[in-house]
Amino acid sequence: MYKIEVKIDGQFVNNFYNGSIYDLVFLDLEFWPDYLQVQGKAVQRIYGYTITRLLKTTNQQYIKVKFLEFEVEEEQLVKEIMQDISRLKNKTFIGFEIKHSDLKTLRNRFKALSIYPNINEIKLFDFRDYSQEYGYKGLNGLFEQLEIKVNKKIGGSYFRQNPKKVFLRKTGWIDILLNMFEYCLEDAAGYFEIVSNWNKKNPRITKYMITSESLNYSEVEKESSLTLIHQDAEIFSMQNFQPTSDQLLSNLTIADLEALIVKIVQKTLKEEMQKLKHEHLLNQTTHINHPLKIFV
Repeated sequence: MYKIEVKIDGQFVNNFYNGSIYDLVFLDLEFWPDYLQVQGKAVQRIYGYTITRLLKTTNQQYIKVKFLEFEVEEEQLVKEIMQDISRLKNKTFIGFEIKHSDLKTLRNRFKALSIYPNINEIKLFDFRDYSQEYGYKGLNGLFEQLEIKVNKKIGGSYFRQNPKKVFLRKTGWIDILLNMFEYCLEDAAGYFEIVSNWNKKNPRITKYMITSESLNYSEVEKESSLTLIHQDAEIFSMQNFQPTSDQLLSNLTIADLEALIVKIVQKTLKEEMQKLKHEHLLNQTTHINHPLKIFV
């Protein structure tokens, strides 16, 4: 799997709710449609995820972004997501459509992969529940309403269209992976700006607006796990690839997000990915302890 972990310094202000800012965890899952040979239907499978929160010990924002390198790693990824949620089970998970998209798909994948979550319920706040009331549309609309600058180069449909190209090393797969990492990092860096700017346009949320969501799955969800997807359909012939351990592409502490994205993601990550491609190191691990030294 491919992973980036970063810690970002910043001035984090809680204008969001009356609880502790350290109890907020932002979670976002990325999906791709896996087409079955039955009436053109597809199953939503999990390609990657982003999780970010503030570390109380250092007052830094921790961001982890992780994507599959091969399809067969999905079960391992889903288990890791479950472990992260379990470890932070007393926190409040936040996201846009986290209730009806992210967690619903996660429960479906638990069912399909015969994974039994070791936690029944989590606390959550879904931005979508209040989008009409507070006058924003989508996560990008919320960023715009709160005057948070996020420079998106791609749309969310990019994740549905392109994971297979990464799995199969199609032409341009490195740039695809870079685009997806940048997309997730941009969003993640903006999440705690939402927390800082929220009360400028919207009333603070209360404990009554935080709900509980079950991680158990039902027979109804089992039926809905097969979803007919009419858009972004790309079918590729599969090749036999063997999974490898994590490719830890970046692990650093840096204050300047723009430098992180431009220098670290676009330069360092691309160089390491090119090495993987040309040297065919599919069974080894690349670990960059201090990639910032490259630019000193």
